[in-house]
Amino acid sequence: MALLRFLLVVGVMLLPSPPAQPQWKTLTGLGGPVPEILTPEEIQFARTAWQYFVVNENPETGLVSAVNNFPSTTLWDEGGYLLAMTAAYRLGLITRKEASARLSRVLDSLARIPLFRGQLPNKVYNTKTLKMTDYTNKVTETGVGWSALDIMRLVSGMLVATQEFPEHQVLAQHLINRWELPLLVNAGRFQGIAVRGKAQGQLVQEGRIGYEQYAGQIGLLVGLPVKLAAQYGPILRHQKYRDILIPGDIRTKSTHGVSSVTTSEPFLLEALEVGWTEEAHLVASAVYAAQFYRWRETGTLTSLSEDHIKGKPYFAYNALLVDYTAFVSVTAKRVDVSAKRGFSTKASFGWWALMRDPYSKQLLDAVKHLQSERGWYAGLFEADGSPNEILTLNTNAVVLEALHYKVFGPLYRR
Repeated sequence: MALLRFLLVVGVMLLPSPPAQPQWKTLTGLGGPVPEILTPEEIQFARTAWQYFVVNENPETGLVSAVNNFPSTTLWDEGGYLLAMTAAYRLGLITRKEASARLSRVLDSLARIPLFRGQLPNKVYNTKTLKMTDYTNKVTETGVGWSALDIMRLVSGMLVATQEFPEHQVLAQHLINRWELPLLVNAGRFQGIAVRGKAQGQLVQEGRIGYEQYAGQIGLLVGLPVKLAAQYGPILRHQKYRDILIPGDIRTKSTHGVSSVTTSEPFLLEALEVGWTEEAHLVASAVYAAQFYRWRETGTLTSLSEDHIKGKPYFAYNALLVDYTAFVSVTAKRVDVSAKRGFSTKASFGWWALMRDPYSKQLLDAVKHLQSERGWYAGLFEADGSPNEILTLNTNAVVLEALHYKVFGPLYRR
């Protein structure tokens, strides 16, 4: 049923060509900025972001590396690529012919990738060979598990791209038909599986505040029974921090074995890709307000997201809240790395596109110089303001999503 719904959704919402002028209308009651044409400077911002995809696309498979010059990718990243490609087309950076050819190569490769246990896509693949790998890009015949959140980001990209390019719907449906999507859901929430060492793997509930709800909104679009996952109310709590309340998740390390992290990224993606619900708007506004509050109280510009890091520890969640501790940065294993807390390029672009107020303008101004010939750098290190000179697909995808939002609103047209 979900597979049929996928085809129906992308079929009935098609628009054959991008509007010549901004056509976005905000969700009733949410207000928000009005659509605007990009300035010449902002067009250059978009060109810089698109350059990442130009230099990192593998010509044989069409997949794009998640990190510059490292032939490895995840479904989360390839979903970002499809969203970035559609944004680039609508913004006039590439022709319809080029965009369609890129989409065709990606879908063809995704239709051929080996699946974890023959059921669902593995978490990581080599962009040259399409083989399953671990996160070090070492080939593994059995795989390292699958992520419901990553799969939903890819589905978001597929929905948006095939809505714009309906000639690829059949191929998109073909590759979706290979996947056992019902395995992603248990009791209204998402579940994933990981394999560590020789362990057989175990199905576990996947997703915490923001990430779960973002994935839930995508899942509902393709008919998955994840209404519970799409809601903030059942898991929402508020952590008092000085004079404000920071949104948090009731599921913490003490209750569920893994710490919950509140950070900007999932709230931005939900708005930029499918639009905020009223509930999401309220929670996201509090996430933004907490970062503004920290700047006002400390003088430190704050724009927090998950980000890759050049050098150890290589990746961090720069968080407003980790369980009950405010404004710390942690690794995926929740090791404190706050000394390398980052100021995020993609979060700055996202908040600027959504808020367009004086503070978000400061955020954007702080990262304008982080352009290179191969794309946007991930951000700055808060401690000394030095650039975090790592180039990633996700950073550049979100930059393009944000610039698209300024002109057209959410990527998916309801």
